[in-house]
Amino acid sequence: MPPVTAGPKTVLCVDDTPYVLQMLDMFLTAVGYRAVPASNGREALELANKISLDAVILDYEMPELNGLEVAQILKAAHPLLPILMYSARHPQTEASAPGVVDAYVEKEHPQALVMALARVLNDPPPVLVRRRFPRFATSSRTFTLRFPDRETENAAFEGTLRDLAEGGCGGQVDAQMVPGELVSLAFGIPECEITLELRARVRYQNADSHGFEFVDLTAAQQKDLQRCLHVIAAA
Repeated sequence: MPPVTAGPKTVLCVDDTPYVLQMLDMFLTAVGYRAVPASNGREALELANKISLDAVILDYEMPELNGLEVAQILKAAHPLLPILMYSARHPQTEASAPGVVDAYVEKEHPQALVMALARVLNDPPPVLVRRRFPRFATSSRTFTLRFPDRETENAAFEGTLRDLAEGGCGGQVDAQMVPGELVSLAFGIPECEITLELRARVRYQNADSHGFEFVDLTAAQQKDLQRCLHVIAAA
């Protein structure tokens, strides 16, 4: 493997799901790494022969070459290259890849992935900042969730708000998503004057409970949203 040059460490992220690659890019960039995306194993192997890499993050279930097969090829060519498996099939991949994969992290835990990456690279643990918002309880209000960035996902999911916040909200919805993914939330709150279909980023998923952080709100919309939240809380 070519010597590593000065600057952010480069991490190859391999996953056949576009929004997972977007989420990985967001989390890695936030803590100072450079993320290079690859949508399948063959593309990953081509990139590994063209650019200097400091680590690789692999999904397991991919077409043609799965994550373990890619890891075996990479490890044979670059024995010192750290490889992390980021997969929902954690127990199976760990049992089948001794000596090939340096760390295993279950999907939907990007914070743990960032910490594992720092560990295998011998970097100081990154500081993961969690924003906290004042929260206001709600009374069984519903919302509609869509995935605007998923090319094959046009369905709408109905959820129930648990609480709202100045900048975010929490709720229950029967839909699979990952932290960092962008979604569209539509609220039935007649007290608000703003357009109530808002882009939001998934902050966490815990069973059927999710947390969302609104993005792209103007200062005026933030102010009106804050007023709505207080009105709702007092209702």
